[in-house]
Amino acid sequence: MALRLLSWNIRQGGGTRLSAITAALVRHQADILVISEYRGGDSASRLREALTGLGYRHQTGLAPPPGKNGVLIAARRPFREHGAVSAGLPEPYRMVRVEFAGLFLCGIYMPNLLAKVPYWEALIAALAAEAPAALAIGDFNTCRAYVDEPGAIDPCAHFMDKVDAIGFCDLWRRRYPEGREFSWYSTRGNGFRIDHAFLSPALAAQAGAVRYSHDERLARLSDHSPLILDLGV
Repeated sequence: MALRLLSWNIRQGGGTRLSAITAALVRHQADILVISEYRGGDSASRLREALTGLGYRHQTGLAPPPGKNGVLIAARRPFREHGAVSAGLPEPYRMVRVEFAGLFLCGIYMPNLLAKVPYWEALIAALAAEAPAALAIGDFNTCRAYVDEPGAIDPCAHFMDKVDAIGFCDLWRRRYPEGREFSWYSTRGNGFRIDHAFLSPALAAQAGAVRYSHDERLARLSDHSPLILDLGV
């Protein structure tokens, strides 16, 4: 079974950019979407309706409250929803988990700075207990010093070593060990690679291409570039 996943932080629920965002999604023809900055309230309803119109009829039900941001998984094929990665988190709708016929997928939208520490801890514990074919993909707001950012701003970069220690690989970094691409830029023009796909060993062995699509960010549809991952499972 071949699957294409697309992970994208659409910035504040999409707003007036929603029609352009959905047009971009059509061009990539992904089977599974992981949408972060999925905003609760009317924005959530508009996004869900738009994605249903594109054929993504299967969607996670855990929604953020109005005005809050979380993550939505939407797919063209059915999945089993397992809810939040950890119900004990301050905003459990930031990390949700589903299963596609033996493939376990965690969709991620972590908070900033030290607020993401409990999310990383919960995610690593969950991944360590997962079945062989598992991945976590989304906006982690985390990057390695001098590799995924020009400096050393992120105080939580060591969690990327911890996820490595349980056997999950940062697939893009494995494919491009010397590569430097930034998936998000601050308003001051500083670039960071904070959108990632971490795969279990069995799944990484079956993975196809992994890449960032920067056209959407350059066109200002969002301040993030979508991350696209092809899998053979």
